[in-house]
Amino acid sequence: MAVGGETFDKFAKVFKAGELLFRQGDPGEHMFIIQTGKIEVYLSTPKGEKSLAFFGPGDFFGEMSIIDKAPRSTNARAAEETRLILLDERTFDLHVQSNPAIVRKIMKNMSNRLRDMNQQLANLLIKDVNRRIAGRLQLVCAQHGVKGPGGVTTFDIPFGENELAKDVGLQDDPAKVHEVLEKLKVTKVIDIQAGKIVVLSTENLEKFIQFLAMKEEFGF
Repeated sequence: MAVGGETFDKFAKVFKAGELLFRQGDPGEHMFIIQTGKIEVYLSTPKGEKSLAFFGPGDFFGEMSIIDKAPRSTNARAAEETRLILLDERTFDLHVQSNPAIVRKIMKNMSNRLRDMNQQLANLLIKDVNRRIAGRLQLVCAQHGVKGPGGVTTFDIPFGENELAKDVGLQDDPAKVHEVLEKLKVTKVIDIQAGKIVVLSTENLEKFIQFLAMKEEFGF
């Protein structure tokens, strides 16, 4: 969402890495637009934190609480030093009224987030752990993948074994996640570099998922 330089100067705020923007249950008094940096949105659960999304420059979030006046449903913190624009309800309404394109952008943004959330939930329901982990890798490739030399996909978010274990609901069984990742390393689908997962071939990852799906379907 684009805003003018005057808005940046008037409503900008810098958050340090790790600094909390809001917690679940807080009143939603502002929406946020990211100028620089990165924001992590996550849930607090009895089993620990679950990362839901990362947003970067040009992204906006927190608009739902401005629209429906409901308390925050998630937590948000700066993943790195981040410069944000904070818009209260009045300023948000002024921008919406003066620029209909913002409404379309918000609707598209909400639709994409709902689609991503449905994909994450569908993946969590997969019983086969191998397929669930591979499916999560595929989703992260689509959402945060950065193609590099030789077709290697890295990620613009923290993404190692611990993050993956939380994402697939196996934070209590990290050994199982490590076991599956070792299989993917042997088959040259992924590698672990400096503690982070990289995908060596998205095509082979897709073939691996298809193979697992066929095994489940035909009972091999």
